[in-house]
Amino acid sequence: MTKKVALFVDNGGEELELIAPLDIMRRANLEVDLISANNAEYVIGAHNIKIIVDKKINDIEDILEYDAIVIPGGMPGSTLLRDNNKIIEFFKTMYNEDKLVAAICAAPIVLSAAGILKDREATSYPGFDKELECQSYNSKKAVVVDKNVITAQGPAVAILFGYEIVNYLLKDETANNIKEQMLLPVLKDNI
Repeated sequence: MTKKVALFVDNGGEELELIAPLDIMRRANLEVDLISANNAEYVIGAHNIKIIVDKKINDIEDILEYDAIVIPGGMPGSTLLRDNNKIIEFFKTMYNEDKLVAAICAAPIVLSAAGILKDREATSYPGFDKELECQSYNSKKAVVVDKNVITAQGPAVAILFGYEIVNYLLKDETANNIKEQMLLPVLKDNI
């Protein structure tokens, strides 16, 4: 059965943190719905890139139809998502049902606002740790996986964030195969 992912976006989101994981999840044959949290036909990213969505938040009747909920960071996208009551409820519902919840960059503030990080290790874009109520904060790891919560630091690690989401949902060699196809070993050797 194909795993389904709800990827929510709002205006001012970091485009790379949206596109990189979306690309990787779709390469893994996950069914990913790109959903506007503000109920618009499209959003404008932090760097003025127009992103046309698949669905609007009001189209979502039951968030539990999904296996994961994912959000990119960026500003003011992260604060718009944090201040969206429906997004907070979706995150709480998914987390309480042991489904995957994932956020990158500034977006872990949404998980914190939903009370999800209280007993979890997390990471975020530097400086946002002050806004996170989490069990422990890891400033060294690019991506932190703690049970059904994945957090990541920012744009440069958006690809790794995508791999971890795929790895968590499929629990097989798909993420490693995609890493090879996308030439991650070449990148690693050149950093």
